[in-house]
Parts: sequence; structure tokens; C-alpha cells
Amino acid sequence: MRPTLVFALVAFVASPGVAQIPDVPTFGRDWTSLSFPWITWGPTEGLTAGLFHAQINQLGYGEWEAPEPYRAAASLDGHISASGSKRLELAFRAPKWVQEWRYVVTLEGRRDARERYFGIGNANVYDDANETDAVPHFYRSDNTRWIARSEVQRRVIGPLRLLAGLHLERWRIDTLSGPSQLAQDLAAGADPSIGQGTTDASARIGLVFDTRNDEPAPTRGLLIEAIVGIADSGIISAMSYTRTTVSATGYLPALPNLTIAARVLGQTMSGGPRLGSYALIEASDRPFRGIGSAESHRAIPAQRLLDADKLLANLDVRYDFFAFPTLFRVTAIGFLDAARVFPAGEFSVTTEDLMVGGGVGLVAQFFRTGILGTTAGIGPDGVVWFFHTRWPF
Repeated sequence: MRPTLVFALVAFVASPGVAQIPDVPTFGRDWTSLSFPWITWGPTEGLTAGLFHAQINQLGYGEWEAPEPYRAAASLDGHISASGSKRLELAFRAPKWVQEWRYVVTLEGRRDARERYFGIGNANVYDDANETDAVPHFYRSDNTRWIARSEVQRRVIGPLRLLAGLHLERWRIDTLSGPSQLAQDLAAGADPSIGQGTTDASARIGLVFDTRNDEPAPTRGLLIEAIVGIADSGIISAMSYTRTTVSATGYLPALPNLTIAARVLGQTMSGGPRLGSYALIEASDRPFRGIGSAESHRAIPAQRLLDADKLLANLDVRYDFFAFPTLFRVTAIGFLDAARVFPAGEFSVTTEDLMVGGGVGLVAQFFRTGILGTTAGIGPDGVVWFFHTRWPF
């Protein structure tokens, strides 16, 4: 895999009032306005320009060391690229606005005009000879998604919370012009939803056990989640399935400034899920997409492994060169990631046929939530680089 170089010019804001776009009126006296533009360039998407704006209800003086990053935040996040990719997200998160309750609502529309697609299943093979100047998008697809998502959590006892939520999505995964892996799968009838607009709606319920000392950048504690989502074609969804996701993440301060972090995750789907539903990996507050990304497996390309059932493991060694909690931190990472996928209903805990890779990274944290970093990983397909705006786990 040829590494993808991304050069970024980011007007990144470390704290309210620094290097921002001119003042924007806030929701009220207890709210802070935060805005910054950003520009990136990459060989696939070309020039991309974006803007982030947030209204944040900050923690009070006596709450500054609470695990939650803020009481509440409303944000607008969008970008557009020369390739035709575009995204706009409206989000409201309130982890500490109401005592013992947490709320999340997100609305998102996005088109990924050059989304990675390597095929379905754990045995799909990447051959860089298929990507040439004449056929530059053999492992690409054109994805459009419209997403509405909500979630509420209620503390039950101690660090245990009950979770309930809804997910409504309309997606279309289509081919680009010219030969491609997706075009081959369409011709072979690998999935009937290829090229078709598909509605994916589900309700979910789960339990969250959370003892992390800091949610944006934890250095000790546990996060254990068990979430079950159900889609029913008799209501809104175009398909019926059950998605069960169980994950356990731990953070151990081994030495001063040295943290060992690990995560294991398993997800299985039964019923009749389709291609567009394979990518979603459930998690409280923020789900993530696919096996192969800055949020899942950092040593393989984005969306490298795609199927209904998933097994993922991560191990990090994190060393803080500078650490001023809630103010500024620079952290070096050494990581090892492993994963594989299975057809629907065939999940098992195994070490066979895992895609394994490792690498190093550097992450800077500015105040509570400003996180900026990069990782370079080496896996079965070569070297991959990812850009991070939050910790993978």
C-alpha cells in the first residue's frame, strides 16, 4: 500500500478566544463560542476546506477535574473537497447538563466520493497493481449517507449507566466510472443494495460501566459497554437484523507519564443486514465506521475489512513528554492492532486469520477537548498514515 500523504493547514483553537474567527454571539452567559477553519490536501480528495463552530457550556470551577469534558456543547462541522466529497453535521451533546443524565442528538449528511472499498469478507485481497493511472479508483466507491441519531443515558448506580437510542439512516453505495472492485461485486450479485438507496433504522439499548478519569484523554479506569440494536423491516427499515456489540477498554498508569491502554471489541449481526449497515460499529456517544481507520485499526487502510461480524483488539503504550492535565499534553504512542471480520452470525473469538499491524504516533492535547495527532502504521498492505482529532479509544 502506497502511503497517503496529507498536508494540513489547520487554524486549531486551543482555547476560547485564541486564533478564532471573529466573535459569534453565544447562547447565554454560561456559554462560550469556538470557531476555526481548516484546509487539507491529499492525492485522492484534492483540496478540502472545512469549518467547525461550537457553543460550549463549560464546567464550573469546582467541576474542572470531572471526567466529562463540558456540561453541554452544540456544534456545526462541515467540509467540501475538490473530489465532490462533502459533509455537514449538527450535534448536541450534554454529558453533564442534567444531574445523572446524558444526551446526544446528531444530524449528518455526507457524500464520500472516494470511499475505500476492498470487497466483503475477511479473505478479500488488495493488489496495488489494480490501481493505475488509467484506473485510479479500483478500490473506491461513491457513498452518500443521511443520518439522524439520538441517545440518552441514565446513571443506575455508581459508574453503571443505562443507554437507549435511535438510529435512522438513508445510504447509497455506488460505483465510480471505470473498473472497480465494487463494480465486480455488483455484477456478481454480492449484495442487492449496491447502487440502491436503502433505509436503515434501528433502536438500541445497552449498559455502560465507566470509571475513566478523563473522557477525552483517559489515563486510568475502565470502559465496558454492551449494546444491542434491532432493525425491523416491518416498521421503517429496509432490512431486519440484530446487532450486538460488546467492548472492554482499560487504562493502566504503569509508571509516571506512562500509560498502558487496551481494547477488545466484538460485534455480531443476525438476520438480514446489508452492505451499508456493515460499517457501523456501535459505541456509546460516538459510534465509528469500519475496521481500518484512525478509530479502529491504525495499521491497515480505511474500510479494509468489511462484513457483518467483527473482532478487534488494540494495545497502546502511551508516554507523555509533557503533561499538564486539562491544559496541555504531548504524548508518544506505540501501538499494536489486530482484527478480522466474519459473515453474519459466524462470529467467534479466535486468533486465526487476524490482520495484524503496529506503529507509532504523536498526539497533542490542548485544554480539555482539543486533540490533534497522527499515527504511522505498518500492516499486511504496507504503510498507512492517519490523522487524528480525538483519541482512537
